[in-house]
Amino acid sequence: MKKILFLTVGLFPLLFSSQNNIQTSNPPVVFEALVGNKGLASQMTINKNFEGSKKLGFFSVANISSKWSEDHSKDAMIQANITFEVIKNLRLVGGSHYTPNTGLRPTAGFIYSKNFNDFLLVVNPRFIGFSKSSIAEGFIMMEYKPKISESWNIYSRVQGLYSETIKDGEHARSYLMLRLGVSHRFITFGVGANFDSYGPFKDSKQNYGVFAAARLFN
Repeated sequence: MKKILFLTVGLFPLLFSSQNNIQTSNPPVVFEALVGNKGLASQMTINKNFEGSKKLGFFSVANISSKWSEDHSKDAMIQANITFEVIKNLRLVGGSHYTPNTGLRPTAGFIYSKNFNDFLLVVNPRFIGFSKSSIAEGFIMMEYKPKISESWNIYSRVQGLYSETIKDGEHARSYLMLRLGVSHRFITFGVGANFDSYGPFKDSKQNYGVFAAARLFN
C-alpha cells in the first residue's frame, strides 16, 4: 500500500504543473503486440470520452500474454471502467477487473490523464474487490513521442503496475513494460521488454522482443 500511495502522491507536482501545456485531441484506441523470446504479449488501451459528453468516458486496459509452449493463454488482466470527470483531467472510475485466478470483480478509484504535445500521462490508483481479499493497485503509463519529420516520430513508453493485498500487504501482481521505437502515421514499431512478477514470492518472468502497434479512432 505504501508503494502505491508514494507513487500517487509523488506524481501530483508533475500532474498539476502540466495544466499549462496545450492539450491535443481525444487519445486513440491502441492495439499492440510484442513477439518475444518467451512468448507473445498483447495490449489494448482505450481512454476516451463518450461522444457528446464532456464528463462521461471509458477507460480500459487489456493485457494477454502466453508462453510459446502454451496452447492457451493463462495470463490475462482486463479492466473496463466508466469514468466521470470531477475536475479537468481528473476522473472518478468504476467498473470491473478480471484475471483467470481472481475472476470478475468490481473496482473503483480515480484516473488522471493528460495528452499534450508529445507527451501522454495516465495515472490510475484503484481498489479491486470489496471483501477480505481486496487489492490496492496503482497503474501508470507515460509516453513520449517527439517529432522527427512531418510523418515520423520517435516513440518511447514506460508503463508500470503494482498491486498488493489490503489485508496483509503482500505482493499480488506487478509489471514493468518498456518500449522504444518509431511511429509512422498510425503505426508504431520497435523493441520492447516486459518484466512481470506474481504472488507473494514475486515469481518473475521476463520477455524481450520486438513490437508493433496500431492507433485507431483518434
